[in-house]
Amino acid sequence: MKHLFKTILLLTAAAMGSACRTVPVPAPDERPVKVTFSILGPDGGTRLTTDNPQQESAVLHWALLLFRDGGLVDFGTSRSAGSITRELVAGRYTACAVVNYPEDAFHPETVRTVQELEGTVTDLGDNALPGLVMTGQRNLLIPEETGTGVQTIPVDRLVFKAGIRKITVRMEDPLLAARPFVLRAVYLTNCPRKSRYGSDASLPDLSGELSWANRMGHQADPSVDRLLSDTGIDAAIPANASHPVPHFFYGYPNPVGADGDSRSRAAWSPRSTRIVIEASVGGRTCYYPVTLPATARNRTYIAEEAVIRGLGSPDPEEDIPGVIEIVFSASTEEWGPVYPINEQS
Repeated sequence: MKHLFKTILLLTAAAMGSACRTVPVPAPDERPVKVTFSILGPDGGTRLTTDNPQQESAVLHWALLLFRDGGLVDFGTSRSAGSITRELVAGRYTACAVVNYPEDAFHPETVRTVQELEGTVTDLGDNALPGLVMTGQRNLLIPEETGTGVQTIPVDRLVFKAGIRKITVRMEDPLLAARPFVLRAVYLTNCPRKSRYGSDASLPDLSGELSWANRMGHQADPSVDRLLSDTGIDAAIPANASHPVPHFFYGYPNPVGADGDSRSRAAWSPRSTRIVIEASVGGRTCYYPVTLPATARNRTYIAEEAVIRGLGSPDPEEDIPGVIEIVFSASTEEWGPVYPINEQS
């Protein structure tokens, strides 16, 4: 009986000790902090107006990817430009956003590292108006940098923008001036189809013909025609008159500059992107190519006016000196404003 009584006392004491034991409280740096991210649209349109400039900045959906020590620790998606909230423990993170990504091809939950995200290859056909692909990232320290202040991540478009605002016909030869001039099409040629999400990542291999759109001339391709080509215009332009309709296009960056350009048709090789004006002059098809410098993402290459002074070339890869005068607003400009990703208190 004594042994039984001692056993009961010991069990009772153990139970009381357990009941009085203090439950450990997580250290302050281990408590999750709620952080809300949202995409904020620009206050106004871009400097380079279009029929609907809002289309160039439209957000159809976006994904937030959060990396710690280089590895993915959390992600979220939004079906619009709405906010995404996550609970994160203290530490240093890389917050990345991918806007208007192809939902059938890019799955944020499968990305493992920042490097893998930056190296993700995208096709020009992933873009649309509205719905240009945009990416960006920044480093932030939680909770120190997520208090009441606003945290932003710049997000840039992956495409560049090129085009001509106005086309004027001012033939110097009276005989040419008397011939009917009909604008048939305007388009970009020699445009890479591939790029990467990372702004500093090298481009994929562009040596193969299939990596380019509109090689050495217009090639009908429904997946990119809406971005690169404006065909079927058939607009008659009288002598000393203008076609005031702007023609803007969107392409992936082309690293080939003037030094690496090629005009050879004997064999394909990477070459400069060109804006080509295709016209009929007295029933004869003529081309007026304008060669661009090496292009970069989120830059603009806009000609304020193209003045046609003579008979164009029979080949969209060949230009004839003196037949067209181009007035560029600037060789390259930042295309803005761009989106920030913003932390809301």
